[in-house]
Amino acid sequence: MSKWVGYAVSVNCGEPLGCYQGTILEADGNTITLTKAFRNGFPYPKSQVTLNAADIKDLKIIEQARPTAAKQTHSTVAVTKNNKKCQRATVCENLQANPSHSNIQQNANNVNSKAVGAGGPAPPPAPPAPPARSKPIDIQGSTNHKNTTAGAAGSAGAGAAGGAAGRARPHERARRRDEACFGDAAEPACSDDFDFEGNLALFDKQALWEEMRSAALARPDVVPPSFRHDENVLGAAPPPQHIRLPDELRGPLVYAADDGRAVPSAAPRLRRAFWLGMRRRALLDAALTLLARAAADVALRLAGGGRRLEPRNAHQAPVAVVLAAHHRLGACGVETARLLAAHGVRAHVLLCGASAQPCAELRHEVQSLQYAGGAVSARLSELPAPDVVVLALHDPLLDDAQEPHAAALRWAGSARAAVLALEPPASGWEGVSCRAALQGGLPGALPAALGRVLLANVAPPAQLFRDLDVLYRPPFGASSVLALN
Repeated sequence: MSKWVGYAVSVNCGEPLGCYQGTILEADGNTITLTKAFRNGFPYPKSQVTLNAADIKDLKIIEQARPTAAKQTHSTVAVTKNNKKCQRATVCENLQANPSHSNIQQNANNVNSKAVGAGGPAPPPAPPAPPARSKPIDIQGSTNHKNTTAGAAGSAGAGAAGGAAGRARPHERARRRDEACFGDAAEPACSDDFDFEGNLALFDKQALWEEMRSAALARPDVVPPSFRHDENVLGAAPPPQHIRLPDELRGPLVYAADDGRAVPSAAPRLRRAFWLGMRRRALLDAALTLLARAAADVALRLAGGGRRLEPRNAHQAPVAVVLAAHHRLGACGVETARLLAAHGVRAHVLLCGASAQPCAELRHEVQSLQYAGGAVSARLSELPAPDVVVLALHDPLLDDAQEPHAAALRWAGSARAAVLALEPPASGWEGVSCRAALQGGLPGALPAALGRVLLANVAPPAQLFRDLDVLYRPPFGASSVLALN
């Protein structure tokens, strides 16, 4: 079986072993060992693979063994440089100038000519040797710029060979380093697969955590292990007090924002003084416009927000009904309906109560609503089924003896919709349960039936709070509406 050593073969072992290609390194009657093997077209991870004869289904010879004498170990081509930098000797020119191949051919011709001259038969031509594989060619550059190509080609003696060997030392060292790094010597290092599970079993995570915890406890400047990654290491300062009221003007309730800030409630007379101060400074119209904008934002969320106001959902536009009285806050409610209509909401307004002379602001807002596409109804029976109801029936600038609007409140209480109270009275409305109550400036102490208290930023001046003896810092942050608990 040793006569097959060195042959390149293709061995088909079927499933699940697959097909192997490689060079026969050892062979006997039972096994065959391949080197530089490929398995199913991919390089085999080990340098050798041994196959049993019982597993082999088909064996094909790809290439016969080549004589070892014809194998050339290394080729060296000497390249010299001209004085001119722009002209360099190419590899082909140096191969033509190298006398090694021409000397061999010349010696063969001499032998043939002698045999013919002696009268003997001419020897048969030698069979062409198979192409032998050679290792990469080292191109040697001459350090002497005075040498020419012809001079390098003519140096075939021993002295020239010794000089070439001396000049080849740096390239020889580089070649040896390349072979040591990328040659066959590196294959055994990659022969075994890395054992991830065994390596992971050697890592004791619990011991590492215990070591880190003990080190943290030993040093007081290290964060204690009780802190999480999303907690602040430094101690948080207590939240500052944004609103401080005199005791005689303080309400019975103290609200808290979502971040823990305390917001005290104001007495009804303090809230009325706040709105009167805004009117004296000619800021009432701007404050009520901001209040209407905040009411429209809250009503949009109560009506469904982006789910109901999607452009592709135009056939299910939400319906908002505003019950407005004949006063200045009723005009703010009509302005809220106009803002809702600008968002695509079907806005309807019912003017509650009777007034011989409605205020000019209310008449102007009703006309603007009709221009925006809103509807103004005269009777409760004309109102559609709403998704959200806005109550603008109480004016904080007037006294407490205001019209009750009993019929409108009964309709709002029976409607299956979310109710938003705009500046409601301190006692609320009997029989009406609201989802939220919106107030501006300072919050009042409202009953639980009015829902969650929302405070709107109406941009009051700081001088107004100083006149009211109130310490005030804006508690809104980046939002225009502050939810209170």
